[in-house]
Amino acid sequence: MKILIAEDDVHKRDNISSYLESLGVSPSCILLAKDMAECMSKFDPEIKLCIIDLRLPAYEGAAPDNNGIGILQTMDRKGASNVKLLAISAYPEEFTHIRAQFESRGCLLLDFKQEEVWQSVLKQIWLEAQTAEVMDFIIFCALREERAPYTAMEKLGGSAKIKDQLTRFDVTIAGRSGTIIEMPRMGLADAAITAGRCIERFKPKIIAMSGICAGFLGRSELGQLLVSELAYEYQSGKWTNDGFSAEPYQVPTSETVRLLVRDLIEDTKLVSRLEKDLDLHRPQKMTAPKLAAFTSGSAVIASDAYMEQIGNLHRRVSGLDMEVYAIQRAAQLAPCNPDVICAKTVVDLANGEKDDKLHKYGCIISARFVVEVLEAYFQT
Repeated sequence: MKILIAEDDVHKRDNISSYLESLGVSPSCILLAKDMAECMSKFDPEIKLCIIDLRLPAYEGAAPDNNGIGILQTMDRKGASNVKLLAISAYPEEFTHIRAQFESRGCLLLDFKQEEVWQSVLKQIWLEAQTAEVMDFIIFCALREERAPYTAMEKLGGSAKIKDQLTRFDVTIAGRSGTIIEMPRMGLADAAITAGRCIERFKPKIIAMSGICAGFLGRSELGQLLVSELAYEYQSGKWTNDGFSAEPYQVPTSETVRLLVRDLIEDTKLVSRLEKDLDLHRPQKMTAPKLAAFTSGSAVIASDAYMEQIGNLHRRVSGLDMEVYAIQRAAQLAPCNPDVICAKTVVDLANGEKDDKLHKYGCIISARFVVEVLEAYFQT
């Protein structure tokens, strides 16, 4: 864990650094910046605590200015909402007009002259930062067979654990730490609760889901990989004596992820790469992956008539599952606002001809694709 101190006053900077060292923080873990430009250049994912001054020069040689707010805004744009913040200033008379902006970001304002106070608060925040468990990404799976492909990938260096009633498989992708969460049960309710809880706790930059789904006849093919660019719940609406009137609330995928996925699925070698060394039942014909609209509900469907009714709600809907909408909605509502990538393989057309022949293939293909997306995401 690293700590960044953005302070142009040598006396204050040395005082804060010395106190951190007295707590046992190694000097090599304390990064120093004397202006806003240097602060941003030294920022990296290992920094978990940032101590800033309110009056900081924008660049070397510039006069001190109110750049503390600029640091907050820049860190949020960098997706560093999980970094703990503390502002220590020698000008407490300025706190009144800026307190709301800083405290809304979780950044406390402290008077440097009140040494015992800021040292006590800094010690507490440092201890919290040490114990906080932060993940760069989370992958959700609704079934044990959907999680299985990740446990078989030796390159992920995974380790299984059950902690705080979560079944986890902690892994590393592109040098970033993350975990695969196996949900307690299938369905929208468990997906929404589990995703919301994990996002709040781990504050990831991106979350993902892989697995298997049903497809709509004429809009998707067996064995085809579908990547969500829009999700909605087909069960939302109102029942009256005249029948059901749908009101499908929608959640789009971010443009950042959509463009990244579009580039990946346009690679003509993608399917061959995802199928490499697979010796199991495959679909009869290969179909290119595509960005698609997903619809989710809590019931398993095995009815052509009901699928046709659901398909009429959206002319581009291609995939039907039990969790994607909940995962995307949980991310949309989360304060840390992570990106989302949901990819599932079509293994049936939700009719009476269901079987599990393509399940293993679908789980592996979607899992491998999610890993490839995350690798590209963290390398951009």
